[in-house]
Amino acid sequence: MEVTITDLSPCKKQLRIEIDAETVNAKFDAVAKDFRRHANLPGFRPGKAPLANVMRSYGDKIGEEAKRTLMSDSYSKALKENDLRPVIMPEVEDLQFGHGKPFQYLATLEVTPSFELPDYNGIEVEKERRTVSDSDVAKALDTLREQRVSYADVDRSAGEDDFIVVNFTGTIDDKPITDLVKVARGLTEQKNFWLHTKQTPLIPGIVEALIGSGKDDKKTVTVTIPDDFIYEELIGKEAKYEIEIVQVKEKFLPELDDAFAKGFGAESMEKLREGVENDLKNELEYSLKKSIRNQCVDKLLSAVNCDLPETIVNEATRAAVHNIVQQNHQRGVGKDIIEENKDRIYANAKADAEVRVRANYILSRIAEKEGIKVTDQELSRQIAAIAAQQKVKPQKLAQQLKDNGTLYQVQEEIMNGKVIDLLEEKAKVTEIDPKPEEEHTHSHEHGKDCGHDH
Repeated sequence: MEVTITDLSPCKKQLRIEIDAETVNAKFDAVAKDFRRHANLPGFRPGKAPLANVMRSYGDKIGEEAKRTLMSDSYSKALKENDLRPVIMPEVEDLQFGHGKPFQYLATLEVTPSFELPDYNGIEVEKERRTVSDSDVAKALDTLREQRVSYADVDRSAGEDDFIVVNFTGTIDDKPITDLVKVARGLTEQKNFWLHTKQTPLIPGIVEALIGSGKDDKKTVTVTIPDDFIYEELIGKEAKYEIEIVQVKEKFLPELDDAFAKGFGAESMEKLREGVENDLKNELEYSLKKSIRNQCVDKLLSAVNCDLPETIVNEATRAAVHNIVQQNHQRGVGKDIIEENKDRIYANAKADAEVRVRANYILSRIAEKEGIKVTDQELSRQIAAIAAQQKVKPQKLAQQLKDNGTLYQVQEEIMNGKVIDLLEEKAKVTEIDPKPEEEHTHSHEHGKDCGHDH
């Protein structure tokens, strides 16, 4: 067997495989003998017909079986001898096949990237010296108070901290704003819309102009669209708003007392405070642990720069686009806005997919080197956990995963988690002073797919 490999791209290969005529003839004979055992030819007992007769009667089927076996054996051997790991089924093109001739064919395939695995023992990471403070507990309790907030109608002029309920219409050059930006319906007309200087400002300057006004007042407010506005087409333009104040509402937060605590299932305010503090400590521990795990993967990603199989990246990109669109739908973003931003969504999804795919290859190589495997018990436990979240039976979910070919993703997630456990265990941790809040960024969340959350 002769194999010639042509590199079409770093992850795409074309194999030209040739099997000599002698081997082809031997395979034809072997297959013909198998057929002869079961052949019913006139004038011959089963299994006794001459091979020439069997070949004449079953020639096409014998040829198909011989080709299939020769191709399967030679392709597997070519992969093994050249250390190639395909990521998809190959595209095969026959060049020549027949009894008494060499068998020649082309196999085009994408393969896993080759790269040098960086040292993953003792990855240097940083851990912030952070503790839960009284201020943190107070902020968390304020958040709980916000969940029990109430609003009362007041018969007075609006103050800076009040909510102002309005009906309004907005125009630019005496035309509805939707004439300039079709999807800007919320800026053009609203009924019973709640405005607040900080929480729902609409366009800067509008709420400020309403301070001091009262119920049933009508105002015309003109504002200039600021430079950082969401719709670029409107920046710098003058918008005129006709506004009717429907109601002024004052915000009331409940007192932090035992009655408040019981509303959250605690016996007393003291017990609620203890519970909140414990929750914050658990969240902090989880956050610091996740940071170390993410740093480990980020360090590996920065050390490995390799080309990726186009098919795998495209699959991951499609999945990422689907997730982004689903999340936007759940947040109430309309189809027209999603369509308007489809290029940006795709670009973000592809960038995220490339990071995830590269991380998966790196972690997979480490798993292979360390002999880390996923057991049946671990797979069953993970499926049971996912089934509980989705409120379906584990057996039903397992069957769905098998049917749609995504069971490997669950295995991959478990495997990645086990590898990152190893990275975390061997990491060299340096404690540092806490960074300012604005420096806590989330550049890419490859956490779930790469097992960071384990």
